[in-house]
Amino acid sequence: MGLVSALVAAVASVIVYAVARAAGVPMELTEVFEDEFARMPVMNMAWAALLEGGVAGTVLAIACRRWTRRPRSYFVALAMIGLIASFALPIISDASTATKVVLSISHVVVAIIIVPALALALPHETTRHDNAGAVRR
Repeated sequence: MGLVSALVAAVASVIVYAVARAAGVPMELTEVFEDEFARMPVMNMAWAALLEGGVAGTVLAIACRRWTRRPRSYFVALAMIGLIASFALPIISDASTATKVVLSISHVVVAIIIVPALALALPHETTRHDNAGAVRR
């Protein structure tokens, strides 16, 4: 489920980028240790959705399933905290306000696709077995 939702999110992120460019948003940032602005490659949007959204989200979902009693609730809460934290990068970048807004929107779009898909794959509660084999909640 994680890979499929990540692929859909990557496509959606590229669409956000294309619409922004068509609307005249520069989508320019300075490279690390550089002083000149350069257009952000569209593939950066896709890779970010796949790696940061898809891989990180899937790893988080697996961890919540393994180590929490309520995997779905914990996953959604932690994913929302991650989404909020992800706004720091666009906000502190030296990009134009329009580019910052588009980058932030792309984070939301990716989260809207990946988080529900992974959350629905998680149980509400997990059952644990103690050492004697008894089931406990």
